[in-house]
Amino acid sequence: MLVISQVPKPSRKEIALYYKTHRSQFQIPEQLHVLHIVKHLDETADRETAAAAMQEALAELKNGMPFSHVADKYSDCAGNGGDLGWIERGIMVEEFEDVVFNLPLGEISSIFETRFGLHIAVVTEKRGPGILPMSAVYDQIAEFLTSRRAARAGSA
Repeated sequence: MLVISQVPKPSRKEIALYYKTHRSQFQIPEQLHVLHIVKHLDETADRETAAAAMQEALAELKNGMPFSHVADKYSDCAGNGGDLGWIERGIMVEEFEDVVFNLPLGEISSIFETRFGLHIAVVTEKRGPGILPMSAVYDQIAEFLTSRRAARAGSA
């Protein structure tokens, strides 16, 4: 039985060739870095109370209060400044994505509703779709090529 450590490691040239000939494997979609404030609508929170709180939050944002401060003060998901991190299409509910993927960078949304409640969002950064750089996938390609070599050597 062949041990993977006995398999020769792929050269830089082999890794670069694999990267160039398999670029479609390394595509990344458009991504947004989003902050949000949410008020859930459920049996413990009625629409009027939630809407009033969201109006107060929106007023504070329009008066220049930092989004993260307002999120921690008003959001039902307080504690991290409303930071959702980087998202791409297909991760969040459609109603949320419809708003944030059409929101200009840095512009605060109006209050909008999803099945989870009322929201206010802001997009702080955008990354367009593209291809991951080879440096980001170099080790992954090297491991794949080594594993493939080991499998072929083991079946020979």
